[in-house]
Amino acid sequence: RIGRTGRAGKNGISYTFFQPGDKSHAGELQQVMKQAGQDIPESLMKFGSTIKKKEHKLYGNFGPKAGPMKKAVKITFDSD
Repeated sequence: RIGRTGRAGKNGISYTFFQPGDKSHAGELQQVMKQAGQDIPESLMKFGSTIKKKEHKLYGNFGPKAGPMKKAVKITFDSD
């Protein structure tokens, strides 16, 4: 969870609680911190910086799971 402070254009401090069980999100958090111009703590870097690719049917991961796809076949219809 990331706490948010400094609303309405004011500065503030945000605290993030990050535990070993959150390791899969370490790369994403590091990316957010880089984009915000923040220093990344060494303790967070120890978790690694890999960002897991989202694979879900809603994100377009429709291809076959093993091997290449079948060659496309052109279908033509007789005109009336």
